[in-house]
Amino acid sequence: MPSIKEISSSTQLFTEIYDVAENMVMLASGTISMVLEIGTMNFGLLSEEEQDTAIYAYAALLNSLNFPLQIVIQSQTKDVTNYLANLEIAEENTVSPVKREQIRRYREFVSDLVHEGNVLDKKFYAVIYASTLDLGIVTAKTFMPGQPELDLGRMDRSEMFEQAAHYLEPKRDQLIAAFARLGLPARLLVTQELVKLFYTNYNFADSEGIEVGNTADYTTPIVTAEVAG
Repeated sequence: MPSIKEISSSTQLFTEIYDVAENMVMLASGTISMVLEIGTMNFGLLSEEEQDTAIYAYAALLNSLNFPLQIVIQSQTKDVTNYLANLEIAEENTVSPVKREQIRRYREFVSDLVHEGNVLDKKFYAVIYASTLDLGIVTAKTFMPGQPELDLGRMDRSEMFEQAAHYLEPKRDQLIAAFARLGLPARLLVTQELVKLFYTNYNFADSEGIEVGNTADYTTPIVTAEVAG
């Protein structure tokens, strides 16, 4: 029988994400991105003239950009974990048996409605990025055959994040102002929100109700798995 060899691997080997820090995401390619969460409007309630105005304003926004922009639409089952927890506390603290029963029935109704009725929560994101070429870290010659690959482990990532911030912040401000003219609030996702966003994407079944703490308190940069014989 063959011996069991030690297996050591990192979850980072299976994703493109290399690091999340300074309210930005670094990919394994060295590209660094900012993610903006965009608010919504009830387009269906607008008059035909208002709808046309919104469409033309959005087209003008896209035509005014001189840098790449990625629009991401995410649909997920509505997370009502905290709401249900508050209802459960209210149920326990209610003295009246009649009111307690009403709260219990309502709590079960909300839970069934969300999970069995497949109530979805849609979120919209705008992503801007700075490539290693934009940051001056590599040159076009780097992409020629035979050239060594970029080794992020040997680079000063804090300096890379600082350079990316200087490059992306004016674009971030331009986008926030442009979306505001459409009546759509936009804001930058901070580090903890980015970690939660990607954790939810990769661990959807276990992500309901998860809260991400301050990443500065983390002592292990990556998650590893080992099987030893």
